[in-house]
Amino acid sequence: MHTTKIEEHQDMEDPKKYIVAVDLGSSHITGAAGHRDEAGRFMVDAVETVESKDAIKRGRIINVSDVAFKLSLIFRRLETRLSPSKIAKVYVGVSGQSVRSIDFPVVRTISLESPIDKALLADLESEARGRVLENNLVIFDVIPGDFRVDGRSTQDPCGQYGSEIRVSYRLIVGNEIHKRNIEKAFEQAKMPIAGYICTAYAAAAAVLSPEERRQGCALLDFGAETTTLSLYKDGYFLSMITIPLGGNNITRDICSLHVKESEAEAIKKAYQPQTDASQPVDWDMKDYYFDFTAAEIEEVITARLGEIVANVKAQLAGVDARTVSSGITLIGGGSLMKGLKPLLAKETSLDVCQGMLLNVTLPQGINGMASVQAIGLMLMGREICTTAPVFERKEEPAVSKTPEHEPEPAPARERPSSGSTKSQKSPLWKTIWDKVNEEMDKEN
Repeated sequence: MHTTKIEEHQDMEDPKKYIVAVDLGSSHITGAAGHRDEAGRFMVDAVETVESKDAIKRGRIINVSDVAFKLSLIFRRLETRLSPSKIAKVYVGVSGQSVRSIDFPVVRTISLESPIDKALLADLESEARGRVLENNLVIFDVIPGDFRVDGRSTQDPCGQYGSEIRVSYRLIVGNEIHKRNIEKAFEQAKMPIAGYICTAYAAAAAVLSPEERRQGCALLDFGAETTTLSLYKDGYFLSMITIPLGGNNITRDICSLHVKESEAEAIKKAYQPQTDASQPVDWDMKDYYFDFTAAEIEEVITARLGEIVANVKAQLAGVDARTVSSGITLIGGGSLMKGLKPLLAKETSLDVCQGMLLNVTLPQGINGMASVQAIGLMLMGREICTTAPVFERKEEPAVSKTPEHEPEPAPARERPSSGSTKSQKSPLWKTIWDKVNEEMDKEN
């Protein structure tokens, strides 16, 4: 007996083509899966999150084995939600203190006789990816910027003719150890990596409209350990920088008032800025009893918030005002801090708004903005990350049919010979007749 593997494709119950992505955050690791419907709208099917405390610091994996265990847990949960499909590979978001962007233009002389095609653009991108970097830096992602054919700017050069093409690429680079630890974690979790995607660039695809990116804007991802600022203009990704400060810094500052970390986190979330010193502020924390005043908490929180905002302002100082004419969009858990928006707007003189998911359908019970980074990564993914289930069908061994033979005729009965000693049973009439003859002989 042997088995044969059979793959189910379009005749499956659930033929969705899923894209799966993972965001390695400093507070949580988030895995998400989704697909595009027939109309092209992206549908989020599942989101799973586990805490990454002490395993990831400022976006960089510290404990590889712990992260690998948490990844395995996420993949099992996602596969349960995606059943019967199986996850074959995932996209991984790249962020953290060591990650930044650098400009790298590629110029190529081309033939006037042949139009620019996708093969040429792929070759140019390959040249950008192959750039050798110093200081133990590696390239995670390559984002194309402005295309110019004979000096003319264009967003889609395919099909155009010219003698020269120039592409301004943004290389997303980071520390080599950072990449090596990611690879080790996914290897231990037994999950291939489909590709690396810049998390900031992916999140922008989820919350920024084409008009905002065309006019010029900034995206500020206020995370637990880091704050990432990325800029967009004329529809292109311009640059990104990571500030090594985040919401956890505020929590630790509050802990200096001799409170537990869990209590400090609760205070941070309940914080209400004091706009009028003569009016008391109700933080709705009647279940907590502290030995300090609201004014002391105000001083601690505003000091750290002010430092983070000052760093953002410094990064925007050399940027043309037209580059950020659409203002700043906030995402990330730290962006929910009360008092951040008015302070940022005051210091930068820009419009500041909270980000919202665009053109994405969420299932009931999922907080999309809490998982905006992972959702954005899925939007940027191009390869299908799941496979159809493989069933094993047992095949019975073939039974050879034996040829049917005609029934053999029954052997003819042999008549008993006169000398045969084997008695033969006589018919009843003959037995009676013999007895009658015997009685008649006696009378005679």
